[in-house]
Amino acid sequence: MRKFALTLLLVGLAFGIAALGTPKVTVTFWHAMTKAHKDALTYLASKFMETHPDIQIKLVYQGHYGDLSQKLLAAVLAGKPPVMAQMYEDWTVKFLDAGALLPLEPYIPEDVLSDIPQSLITSNTFVVNEEKTLVTLPFNKSAMVLFYNTDLIDKPPTTWDELLEMAKALTVDKDGDGKIDQYGFGIRPYPELFIEFFHQAGGVIFNEDMTKCLINSEAGITAMNFLLQLKKYSLYQSGYLSGPFGSGRVAMYVGSSAGIPFVASASAGHHGWNTAALPVGPANGESMIQGTNIGVFTLGTTEEQQEAAVEFAKYLISPEATRYWAIKTGYLPVRISVLSSPEWEEYIAQHPERKAPTEMLLKGFVYPHHANMYNIRQVIGTAFEEVMLGKKTPQQALDDAAKIIETKYLKAQG
Repeated sequence: MRKFALTLLLVGLAFGIAALGTPKVTVTFWHAMTKAHKDALTYLASKFMETHPDIQIKLVYQGHYGDLSQKLLAAVLAGKPPVMAQMYEDWTVKFLDAGALLPLEPYIPEDVLSDIPQSLITSNTFVVNEEKTLVTLPFNKSAMVLFYNTDLIDKPPTTWDELLEMAKALTVDKDGDGKIDQYGFGIRPYPELFIEFFHQAGGVIFNEDMTKCLINSEAGITAMNFLLQLKKYSLYQSGYLSGPFGSGRVAMYVGSSAGIPFVASASAGHHGWNTAALPVGPANGESMIQGTNIGVFTLGTTEEQQEAAVEFAKYLISPEATRYWAIKTGYLPVRISVLSSPEWEEYIAQHPERKAPTEMLLKGFVYPHHANMYNIRQVIGTAFEEVMLGKKTPQQALDDAAKIIETKYLKAQG
């Protein structure tokens, strides 16, 4: 009897220890999400763990994107990166060069791949062993759109010419003191704004093998000259434009759909607003798609951790998860089936400002994959600012920028 009781006790202890034990696999996920974005990510991680009790997702906030980039690069150099992380495409190139990432395409079913917008497939596809393959998965994505004041504009402009004409008409000195009180447009001299117009003029940043910079092409001059024309009727400032737009000082501006919550807050109590598809340029009306992707590291991680991280990454792009993420954060769903679903259409009906970003995502473009894209962006941004401030002509600024980029960043890679 005592032997039987002892056996029961041991069995009970074994079950108790198992119940109290830690999950079999812990997956560290480094990210840069804060506030509502962090809350949404935490919720999705908890929902995933409910159905995967053998996996523990450990979310680790690493600061803003600049901090995250530095910490990831240092961790890879030390051979101790997290199991998975958010990352931009130029970071991904560096991690691939270090042999630190797991290409994800073999783990993603074909029906899921075909359900991801082409712009996002392109941004997550890299050359590995001389073959193109999907390495990362899209996560927090936004598109460039036109923000406009609905108290001033009934029908937003649909072409560059209409944009310029409307910006001119909406630039006014209301009190006659010789100073502009309301600008038709707003310009912030950051590289993505120039590249947006450059792309719509038919420009490409590099030649095919990335040995030559082409921003000083005819498309570059066309884009810069048009922005110079717009500047006459624009509030020009280095800071974000959601504030002056919200106060009514700016009637329109082109910006990322990630700014929707800030525009909503700034405009509340002042005027109505909405977003529209970008005015179409000489070559196209496509939008730059921005935001990070999710990668899984092989360096310093076990196969079990990698497999668990892949499962979580796949969950984050599932229809249910990407819809929840989009609604809670303002980013865009990364599945075509969600973008065209009755649930998303119903959401857009209640939030019309989300219609244009949805349309833009399906006809977007992304930066080329170059390990030095961050530095190249800075050079382009400097050229843009030099032209806007009248320090150089468009041709001079773009010629100088192309020379710097080729000498410092392209020749080194080639």
